[in-house]
Amino acid sequence: MRSYIVLNIELSAIESFLKMTIDSANKEYRKIKKQSEAGAFPHYDDEANAYFVPEMWEEIALKSTLGELNALVEWELQNLAGKAFHENNIKTKSKRSRELFDLKFGEIIKLIQGYYKINIEDIESCADVKRIRDKVNAFKHRKGYKDMRRDTYTSIPEQHEVSRTEGFESIKAVRTFIKDIWAKTKEA
Repeated sequence: MRSYIVLNIELSAIESFLKMTIDSANKEYRKIKKQSEAGAFPHYDDEANAYFVPEMWEEIALKSTLGELNALVEWELQNLAGKAFHENNIKTKSKRSRELFDLKFGEIIKLIQGYYKINIEDIESCADVKRIRDKVNAFKHRKGYKDMRRDTYTSIPEQHEVSRTEGFESIKAVRTFIKDIWAKTKEA
């Protein structure tokens, strides 16, 4: 059983990291702007190149935020599936040695839904959690490019983007999702 205190500590650390990185990037942006106004960049490409590094700090921090949020959700879902998994293993007396952590995400969801008699789609912020998961997988497996088989496009190829607003909203969405699933499964 997890606690709201631990959840809030974990999410606060993720949020603090994101804020710190964005603040550092903002300081660097202001510094570059002052340099530009003082004529430090003889060519506009030089100024654009100067912005590249703090822009990457921000992008990496946003991707890391989504990755950590996704990992937290997956951990919580695995924990919720634990009882059902172990009860199924006892009932079936499976000779095949398989651990909870070997299960695919879809299998974990089915275990939770069957054991607790809930539909994950009914959990508040579920759509946001799915969006986070899709983006994290795109960053991990396709360098952020959308999946032509599943995603909608305005142009091909098209990458997923993340914004500051989305980063902070994702933290709130994960908090809401986990609290709601705990309430529906009585795990908090």
